[in-house]
Amino acid sequence: MSTSTPNVSRRQRASESDLIAEDLAIQFDDSEQGSDPDGEDHPFTQQVPVVQKVDPENLCMVVDDASMTYRVRSSTGNKESGGRIARGLKKITGSGWAEVHALSNLSFIVNRGESVGVIGTNGSGKSTLMKLLTGKVRPTSGEVYATSTPVMLGVNAALVKEISGRENIRLGCLAMGLTPEQTAAKYDQIVEISGLTDALEMPLKTYSSGMSSRLQFAIATSVDPDILLIDEALNTGDAQFRARTKERLDEVRANAGAVFLVSHSLGTIKQMCTRVIWIEQGEMLADGDPQWVCSQYEEYTSHKSNGRKRAAKVVYERTRLHLDPIKVDFASGSRPKK
Repeated sequence: MSTSTPNVSRRQRASESDLIAEDLAIQFDDSEQGSDPDGEDHPFTQQVPVVQKVDPENLCMVVDDASMTYRVRSSTGNKESGGRIARGLKKITGSGWAEVHALSNLSFIVNRGESVGVIGTNGSGKSTLMKLLTGKVRPTSGEVYATSTPVMLGVNAALVKEISGRENIRLGCLAMGLTPEQTAAKYDQIVEISGLTDALEMPLKTYSSGMSSRLQFAIATSVDPDILLIDEALNTGDAQFRARTKERLDEVRANAGAVFLVSHSLGTIKQMCTRVIWIEQGEMLADGDPQWVCSQYEEYTSHKSNGRKRAAKVVYERTRLHLDPIKVDFASGSRPKK
């Protein structure tokens, strides 16, 4: 009795990881063929971190190998074997703690005058990164250094809904440390940026979410913050408002500040940012030119939304291979104290 092996192609027998590696090799071979005059075969691995000297006078923020892990209650394992009392306790308290890795080993440097966009799919770690940058939470490991206290602007920023927009402007400026005289001097600029001249006497509870976010942006940028963080606050408003916000952000950067903009609107990111950081699954995939990073992100999300998991993974790995890792090293005696 004889047996025969079905004629199965090599790509059918290969594992998923092998296919992804093969697709990556094909893409890089097509795009880089003839680029190496020596014809050497370079492995598909990330480059070794290179230490470069940075002017400390030009620094605005440094993220040094920061990771964030949350510990949450886990209810798994309640039906495992054990005594009746032990099973009852597990049902009440959970079987123990589970670790959720929100961010893993992020390192980057932001200089004065930069406008940095932060993109990523839902649950990728963008909001956690904003919490680290503002100092609301400390990283589980690593450090975050800033030359001044960052000002956070988001659609959930607190404003008093029962009073008018005019009074919210006054209270907001006073809360940020401006004197009544400085508030009066900034009032016209705030109104102009917000574009809410006809609605200032109305209670804030009558404002739409877009109107509220425009007012928040105008108030937050009235103090010329050294570091400004904006979380989804510029996705509303017409073209005129976006033009005014871009002009104001340019002024903030010109005054030796840095701006972080978190948004799902790639058009806003491309228009207003000089650099884009892409975070996915808690890891930094890209940090560079807005046009290139956004194009990779669009291709990745297109594959994912259409169920093309392997194609999305190829884009993921391809983008990660282009990332130049950063290693932060302080000169002797220059590391900031905690």
